[in-house]
Amino acid sequence: MKTLLNLSLVVSLSLLAVHEMDAMTHAEWRLLPILSGLPDETARTAFVWLHIPLYFGLFWALFHASWRHIAGLAFSGAVILHAIIHFLLSGHTLYSFTPPIETITVYGAAISGLIYIALSIKGTPE
Repeated sequence: MKTLLNLSLVVSLSLLAVHEMDAMTHAEWRLLPILSGLPDETARTAFVWLHIPLYFGLFWALFHASWRHIAGLAFSGAVILHAIIHFLLSGHTLYSFTPPIETITVYGAAISGLIYIALSIKGTPE
């Protein structure tokens, strides 16, 4: 069970990381409430730099914190919410993500997050 839980987290985290790489090519910061109000170059720079503490915190919380299972549930919920937000924004004029990359990375991470939550409900992680 623990191996499947960890695998689902690694899959979600990997897909999210690849999505964020793709997000750079689509100027995703233009869709974010705070960054969209900044000059484009400033927003792009902030978007990149903000990912360093984000990923540091995710790796630490998911694989090293004593409360990693709770972090896994929160992260899984976050990638599901992220997919819902992408779906809702898909009609926005600045939204330029396209299948299959978006489908695999955004929605694949959400499916993997659902698997983590389902496995967590099915049994205890440790």
